[in-house]
Amino acid sequence: MTKINYQEIAKKLVAVVGEDNIVSATHCATRLRLQVKDRKAIDDSQVEQVEEVKGVFYNAGQYQIILGTGVVNKVYDALQSLYAFDEVSKDQMAKDDSSPLQRAVRNIADIFVPIIPILGATGLFLGLKGVLFNETVLNVMGLTPDSVPEWLSASVTVLTDTAFGFLTAFICWSAFKKLGGLPIIGFLIGLMLVSPALPNAYAVAGGTAEPIMAFGMIPLVGYQGSILTALITGMIGATLEKKLRKIMPNAMDLIFTPFLVILVSVFVALFVLGPIVHAFEGQAVKVIELFLHLPFGIGGLIIGFLYPIAVMTGMHHMFIMIETSLIASTGFNPLITVCAMYGFANAAVCLAIALRTKSASVKTAGISATITQMLGVSEPALFGVVMRTGMKAILVMLGSSAVGGMVLSLLGVQANSYGLAVLLSPLMYIYEPYQVITYIVVGVATFILAFVLTNLFVIKKSETIEKVAKTQVSAQNVKVYSPIEGEIIPITEVNDQVFASKMMGEGFAVLPSNGTIKAPISGIVKMIAPTKHAIGIVTDDGMELLLHLGIDTVELNGAPFNLTIKEGEMIQQGQVIGTIDLKRIEENDKDATVMVVITDSKKTIAGLEYNQDYVQPILGS
Repeated sequence: MTKINYQEIAKKLVAVVGEDNIVSATHCATRLRLQVKDRKAIDDSQVEQVEEVKGVFYNAGQYQIILGTGVVNKVYDALQSLYAFDEVSKDQMAKDDSSPLQRAVRNIADIFVPIIPILGATGLFLGLKGVLFNETVLNVMGLTPDSVPEWLSASVTVLTDTAFGFLTAFICWSAFKKLGGLPIIGFLIGLMLVSPALPNAYAVAGGTAEPIMAFGMIPLVGYQGSILTALITGMIGATLEKKLRKIMPNAMDLIFTPFLVILVSVFVALFVLGPIVHAFEGQAVKVIELFLHLPFGIGGLIIGFLYPIAVMTGMHHMFIMIETSLIASTGFNPLITVCAMYGFANAAVCLAIALRTKSASVKTAGISATITQMLGVSEPALFGVVMRTGMKAILVMLGSSAVGGMVLSLLGVQANSYGLAVLLSPLMYIYEPYQVITYIVVGVATFILAFVLTNLFVIKKSETIEKVAKTQVSAQNVKVYSPIEGEIIPITEVNDQVFASKMMGEGFAVLPSNGTIKAPISGIVKMIAPTKHAIGIVTDDGMELLLHLGIDTVELNGAPFNLTIKEGEMIQQGQVIGTIDLKRIEENDKDATVMVVITDSKKTIAGLEYNQDYVQPILGS
């Protein structure tokens, strides 16, 4: 097996993106996330050709390169060892065009991402403990729980309890690191919040210890498992440190800046922030648990439906903080259980589309994306196949995910960890036979449901089209008209390598001079992208045509487009089907070029002849 050279991958990525173009670099569980000065300067097709890259997209102000779990950490480490990019972007270096809410969610996610591996590993230790110390397993070996040696029990407790016992220290450390403070100061502050001098929070909650009362009214306890207290304390401390270093004399900075940061942070945490946030956090966890256990699995149904939408919008990182709070407070994570059905549903829809498509390129990409999703990376399947197929595919995926979440919620299934998806996710349930068996059965059933529904409602073949398609090769004199006024140019001249290389099929493009869109040919509207930038049309004689409005305009979320048609509608050539706001596209620095692609042209189109009014495909074998 060839050894992967991560430094070489890092060098190739920087060469394509541009070293001077990269403002900052960070990563999440599956993606290398780069903030860049000029997104348009990056050739996506070249990035995707780099080894281990599974896809790219631009979202929330970041150019995100999908590498997958495990790989992304190593590529990131190689990148930083070679180039040492800033981890925190600077406003004066690049403009972040994401919303304040997106930035806040992204920052919180960046704080929790480095902690996922240790909590995931701890969850596996807990699962193994549940298996090894199970009475049935012990009986098979002729043992009882009382006969387990003290040294073995203590050793296992070290493996299972340490991460959660010092969770506040890890969060404070990561918050300081993310926000530009000195991480070791954050780590010390976090340790102070769980100092043995303070009554253990779990012992106080269990009634075996009493809080220490300060000033006769403020309860002092340790903050084991208090995620929000650690998060906010870390943010306050890191912000204070940066401000102090700007004004502190150099001779005093080494000692007095840490002194003041630690003093203020710990005082605020123990006497002001902690008692308030800790109480709020406890109630919030109870509310989340109550919601997840609503009658008839309603909570699981809603979350199973909403989680994929959160992934589409980049808001899913917020779930990490909630999951961490649940695990720290209760030892279990029912939230990831209902969210996990998205992975099974997404993989199934993607596979069904790939197996039934006539396009060789879509088939190859779909099967590859399905395998990637099964290993935990969802973006290639979601953005590359499911969302491009149309609203029906999206709704089948959302519905299947919701139903799977509802069933798991009804059956009381809950993980004891997080960070594992689809094929590996059953490892989060091995602590109890009922949990792991039920989870696998429901996961497989969700996959089958999504696969069957996709075949029935998303890619069900029209008998008329299938029949006519057999005689398609002999058709002649088919005219495809320009969908918009402007200059017609060869498809090879557009500023998009995927279309210019004819990977999507033979076609042409128009440099528009006004914004009125007309049907280039008569047929049935088979697909309209959720962002309205792409329309799929199938003619009576089976020719498949894609109308793509602009380049990278998917990032505008449909804002410049006003379509007057809907999926399933029969349209006539020359019919006005919508408008494009060309000025708005220009203001957002996007390319307004309209592309018309005959997507089955590799089999049926020998060439194109066109003038300023229409394009005539020359059909042949």
